[in-house]
Parts: sequence; C-alpha cells; structure tokens
Amino acid sequence: GDACAYYNNNYFGWEQSGIGRMLVFLVLQGIVMWILIGAYEYGLLQKLIYMVSKPKRAMPPPGTYTAQHSRSLLVKEDEDVAQERFKIDSSDKSEILMSNKLVLDNLTKYYGSFTAVDHLSIGIPAGECFGLLGINGAGKTTTFMMLTGDTPISSGDAYLDSCSLKTDKKMALRKLGYCPQSDALIDQMTGREILTLFARLRGIKEREIPVAVSNLMSALTLTPHADKQSKAYSGGNKRKLSTGIALIGDPDVIFLDEPTTGMDPVARRMLWKVLARVRDSGRTLILTSHSMEECEALCTCLAVMVNGQFKCLGSIQHLKNKFGEGYTFTAKVAYPSDGGEPDLTPLQTFIDSTFPNSKLTDIHENMVNYHITDTRLSWAQVFGELERAREKLHIEDYLISQTSLEQVFIYFARMQDSSENIRQYSRSLCSCFPCIGRDSGEREDNVQHGYERVPSVTVA
Repeated sequence: GDACAYYNNNYFGWEQSGIGRMLVFLVLQGIVMWILIGAYEYGLLQKLIYMVSKPKRAMPPPGTYTAQHSRSLLVKEDEDVAQERFKIDSSDKSEILMSNKLVLDNLTKYYGSFTAVDHLSIGIPAGECFGLLGINGAGKTTTFMMLTGDTPISSGDAYLDSCSLKTDKKMALRKLGYCPQSDALIDQMTGREILTLFARLRGIKEREIPVAVSNLMSALTLTPHADKQSKAYSGGNKRKLSTGIALIGDPDVIFLDEPTTGMDPVARRMLWKVLARVRDSGRTLILTSHSMEECEALCTCLAVMVNGQFKCLGSIQHLKNKFGEGYTFTAKVAYPSDGGEPDLTPLQTFIDSTFPNSKLTDIHENMVNYHITDTRLSWAQVFGELERAREKLHIEDYLISQTSLEQVFIYFARMQDSSENIRQYSRSLCSCFPCIGRDSGEREDNVQHGYERVPSVTVA
C-alpha cells in the first residue's frame, strides 16, 4: 500500500521514532518528583503552606471565647484560662519557650466550618503531668494529632522544647514520645524486638540498647513476655508495650492517650508508679484519660475540654475548691440492742438545726446522705459538731467528703454540644454514681452564662 514506516538511524534522536524526547522527559520527571519528595519529607511544603495561608477566622478578643453553639455570641472566659492565655500572648516569646517544655499558642483546628480545637493557649513546664479531660468529641484526639504532626495546624502554633511544630516539625518530633489510643504494634515481632527497634530509631548507642530494653521491660513487668510475639499479648500487656515505646530513649515530652485502658487494677497502679517516677525525673507528661482516679494519682495540673475549648484549668484541689460546693455527709446509725429498727429522726433533726439549708439526698435502712451546702463551714467545724453529738445520736460511722473530680468533670461535660455523647458517658459512670442530682439537660442554657458551682453528687 501507500503507508510506510519511518526509519530513524539515530534511535536516541529527538525526531520521530527516536526515544530522545522520552528519555529527557523521564529524567525531568524524576528530578521534579525527587524535589517534591524531599520538600515533603523536610516539611518545606508545609512551611510554604503556612507562609502563604492566612487564618480563616480572626482571633477572639482577650478574655473572651466564641461559643461553639452560637458563633455570634461572645462569652466570658474562665479567669484561670484567660490568665494563662494572657501570659502566653503578652510575655516575651523566648522567655515562655525557655521556661516551658510544651507551649500552645492559640492552637486552632478547622474542618470546613466546624471548629474542632478553638484557640488553646497554655505553657507546661518540665516535671509536670498535664491531664487533658473531656468526653468523646471534645477535641482531645484532634489536639494530639496536631501535636504529633499527624494533621496540620489551621491557626496558631505549638512548640515542643522551643521547636515550632509548623516550621521545625522534624526537630520537634525528635523530642516527643507518643503512646496512641490504639496499639500500633508489629504482630510478628516480640516485645524485646519492638523496643530494640524503637531504641535504634531513637539513636541510643548499640551497646546500650540491651540494658535499656531490659530495664524498661522489667519496670513494666513485661520480662516474662519479652520473647513472645506481640500478637499473643493480652490487651493490658499491649498497652504496657505501647507505653514502653513512648518511654524508650528518654524523650523530653511524652504524650499518653488513655495508657491504662484494658489493664487490671494491679497493673494500672504499677504503671502509675512508673509514670510518676518518669514525671519526677523532670520529663513532661501529657495525659488523656477517662479515669478520674488516674488523673488524681498522676496529674499536677489538668484542664477540662468542651467543644474544643478549655473550660477550666488548674490543680485538682484548685478545681475542687473553685467549682465544688460544700460537703457530702453520709452517716450510719447503730441498730438498737433489742433488734428493732434504728430511729433516724434525732439525727435528721440535728443536721437540720446545726447545718441549716442542708439537703437530704437519700435514706436507706440505717444510713442517711446529706449535702451540706454552707461553704463557710470548715472541716474542723463539721467534724467537731458531729463528734460531740456522735454518742448521743448513736452514730456508728460517718463520712464527710469534698466534691469529687468526677462531679466537676460531669458538670463541664454537660456543656458539650452532643447530648448523645453526654448520655453515653453518664451511663458509663452509673456504676460509680447510680443517681445524679440533676438531669443532664437541666443546665443546657447555662452554657451561655458565667460559671456556677457544681452541686455535690451523692451515691444512692
């Protein structure tokens, strides 16, 4: 036919039937892709994005925050949270970074129009264990994801040992240990092999690795399981191993996302002792947990997070004093010698006359529960009055307690947007608090106003 094949003697040529053009484009494509990969690995692309992007929303005025349920409403911020924000905003930046291992500077995360984390500001010095509390959906995991570099920061910044997570992420992450909420273990490797692997990644000298791994496994009581594959570990031992991965190499800042989930009480307390020693050694712990007992055992400072914002901040005792009200009083009246029913009327009359406005919350057989609301009374006054009347009123035993951390937490949890999450969390606490004095929806409108004190909750 009329068709013919074009023949090129130089098969590296640029013309038709030569592969010169393909080779040039292949080399150029390889160079461009290597540049892109290098830029991504070293965070250059992220730095460029942060440089050219602008905050999606303006920062609220000092001393206020934007209410999650109504973006047009500004609500007065808790004074402790506002004071911490003012310290971060107004102090010399280098001074703040030198005195704190972890600094959040108006840290914010947007998902479209939804604000998951809303302008968090705090400085956490070395040797502290900071507890981050909140029900599911409060923004704790998103905060951790930003601090570990898993998701970009929308606005503000965070500093790990003076290294910015926006501009110097690689150096910042070298100083970080992380125990995630779900165990990220390699099933086919033994516990010893996994810790050895992470010790090498941490840069521990090879001759020091066996001793470091053995000491850590001994502290975590994992020595009997050291040479078993991790897939054969129980849930509690997997959590111990995940915690060990976070601790290996002695990082300056350690994030622990519910580290004792699935552990038995003995193992839990053992791990608390290990973490307390780590804290006392000068390292900084950031802990999230649904166990108030765990927070009281470990945390030197904590914050309750609701709708992506800090609603309160301070030591456990400070929060109890600030948001608690009065005392909870429980007494057991002795049975008479004739075997009849005990008469509770004299005790009730005594409480009503000695502690006016006290509320009877429960009566069960020979036990009574009262909420003493007078905050002017000291511990000594309450105990003194009861001791003087104990024999006369035939009180066999009694207990006076302060507002618990659970009650403070439940109070703030009611502010969360998701009422379904509140109901689920309230049900999970039913074993400890069978009845709660007020319905969870009773104070929904109070979110738009200032803080009030928490009513005491008494076990029925």
